[in-house]
Amino acid sequence: MASNQTGGLLHDAAALQGLQELLAKVEPLLAGGRLNRIVDLVSITADLVDMTDEYMVEKLAKAFEETMGAAWTAGNAARMARTQVSNMQETPSLIGLLRMAREPDVRRGLAFMLTMAGVLGKGLTYDGLDYTKD
Repeated sequence: MASNQTGGLLHDAAALQGLQELLAKVEPLLAGGRLNRIVDLVSITADLVDMTDEYMVEKLAKAFEETMGAAWTAGNAARMARTQVSNMQETPSLIGLLRMAREPDVRRGLAFMLTMAGVLGKGLTYDGLDYTKD
């Protein structure tokens, strides 16, 4: 049955013209070996679709949700802090900053930032440089 349909297409002038136009467009891809890359890309995409299962989708969705939640929280905190600082009549003195540290929320935020700085610092270890060498 497929051969009957193919045979019918080969005798149709419009179909032959369409095939010639398609071949003219594909010819540079074939000559440059770029069609192979397209086939490889389609193969990788098919492999990803085959590998995707419910567990993987749930894990990716959870990671995306947590990332968006963290970004939203950080954005809200920055906007709220900006509003509070903008509403201050004058810049706080060092003593004023220490007074702000009396609030448990401020201390919790400072503890978070200092802990995060410590974690980042651990990841930034390096060999000591000897500045006495030439």
